[in-house]
Amino acid sequence: MIKKFQYDRLIVRICFVFLSLCFWGLNYPFHLAYQEQFQLFLFTPDYWMDKCAHPGGFGEYVAEFLTQFYYYKWVGALVVTALLLIVQVLVRLLTLHLGRLKGVALDWYYVSYLPSLAAWVFLCDENNMLAGIVSLILVLMATWGYVNWQKPALRLLYAFVMIPLLYWVAGGLYWLFVLWVFFCEIFIHKLPKRNVRLLFCLGLWGGAILCPYYCSTILQYPFSRLLAGIGYYRFPIGVPLSGLAACLVSFLAVIIPLFLPSVKTGTSRCNVLQLLVVFLAGGIGVYLSCDWQKERVMAYDYYVRTRQWNKVIAMAEKETPVTPLEVVSLNLALGKTGQLGERMFQFYQNGTGGLLPDFVRDFNVPLMVNEVYYHLGMINTAQRFTFEAMEAIPSYQKSVRCYQRLAETNIINGDYAVAGKYLRALTHTTFYRHWAEEALTCLSDEQKINAHPEWGYLRTLLYDDDFLFDEGQKDNMLGILLQKNKANKLAFEYLLAYELLNKDIEAFLKYYPLGKDMGYTAIPRSYQEVLLYVWTQQHTSFKGMPWSISPVLQKEVTEFATAYVHNPADEAYFRQNFGKTYWYYLLFRGME
Repeated sequence: MIKKFQYDRLIVRICFVFLSLCFWGLNYPFHLAYQEQFQLFLFTPDYWMDKCAHPGGFGEYVAEFLTQFYYYKWVGALVVTALLLIVQVLVRLLTLHLGRLKGVALDWYYVSYLPSLAAWVFLCDENNMLAGIVSLILVLMATWGYVNWQKPALRLLYAFVMIPLLYWVAGGLYWLFVLWVFFCEIFIHKLPKRNVRLLFCLGLWGGAILCPYYCSTILQYPFSRLLAGIGYYRFPIGVPLSGLAACLVSFLAVIIPLFLPSVKTGTSRCNVLQLLVVFLAGGIGVYLSCDWQKERVMAYDYYVRTRQWNKVIAMAEKETPVTPLEVVSLNLALGKTGQLGERMFQFYQNGTGGLLPDFVRDFNVPLMVNEVYYHLGMINTAQRFTFEAMEAIPSYQKSVRCYQRLAETNIINGDYAVAGKYLRALTHTTFYRHWAEEALTCLSDEQKINAHPEWGYLRTLLYDDDFLFDEGQKDNMLGILLQKNKANKLAFEYLLAYELLNKDIEAFLKYYPLGKDMGYTAIPRSYQEVLLYVWTQQHTSFKGMPWSISPVLQKEVTEFATAYVHNPADEAYFRQNFGKTYWYYLLFRGME
């Protein structure tokens, strides 16, 4: 029976590992990629010293070391799964040892999975940092060391020495250690004398309060942040509820089994009940904490960042994008694959904001939008958006993605001294070192840069004259960009798309002739739809039309016009039958 029970535990552990790997590797991988891009972990002594100069810095350092492996999604999933499993093992070992000290038999094995599930929920929020889980593991290890001391004097000495040490390496989570020590000395070891118990409590809680208070006098952090922890949350203010819940669950999961009624080892009914509770609690918690819409946006951004244009389009074909940033990514992918003029209105469009959004004081939107300006050839704008995004990161971290882009823009602009600063920093990373070393060989080598397939081409698109960036004159800036290089097909398609999304048909007709030398074998569908619309406003037949228009589209515009004349207010009919045409966008989008 005992062997069967151990076998069941092994199966549950394997299932836990499998579910975690599938979740982080298949269902939620882009949240991991999101975390990786917003840090710059360097293998330098200065970086180590900077991290360890504040409470919890060691835990942050270890967490950032592990986070860099999110570069590969399955390695990232393995890292997270391993940490969650370590939490479960440590909680179980700690509970077993306390049970032996208390003299009770512990059969509530599966309760030890609750802290791991709470940590899982905590990590589902993209603004919660892995340092929280690493620090929890450090606290559990320190508590495990505490409960293994048999002599009271050595045990208490260990506790008082460990409090400041643990505070410095793990940060605010040292409170869990304090609580467990307090619980053990009051309810398990039961200090015999009342005076000793009172002295112990005063010393324990006084020492715990003194640590953050003293640090507040020598460090430029408010006492409240030093008390709660610094590196667990991306934003400098507030404490996430999921973090508080994970701490509470971890504390209770260790001590509650000590007070539960004992059951016979191997009793299947008890095990099934535990598994059911754990499974439901964990499943509901993970489900409620996941933000699948953000995961989709992060997926779009990741594929754009890695130039996987066809995957962006495939995502849009599977599920129509609805958020502005999804539309921005899709339009760029269509443009990079030469399909923007042909297919843009086959998908949801939300106006010019889905093409070239205005600047937002944020660390997400500008970083995503910089990709559009970069590929268009507006290098200075891409550089500005990237730099502003990095400086807006709430945790004051530097970003490896931003460093890489800033190095590229400065190389293209010929600012080699600035580019070298970013590249030399990247040589101290794990996964960007080779790229940085290759890029360093290009500095001041004009011939090599001009021969580069991307940088050399983008140099040919650079503006000749300086001007001020104007959010309200994006079409004019695109026109100037097109004048610099009349072969810039992406700029041409963005210029026409901007006018179409702005419903400025007159401007479209003004710029449309510029595409005669762009290498089109046929007029893109959306352009044909606009030309048909213009023609039908002034003519009753298609005879004499100067453009080569598809007969299928001629038939469709006739059906559209007939239906619109008879019932122009039936928006649902037009959405169902003509929702993927420019005519529908022109007459109905913006009226919803």
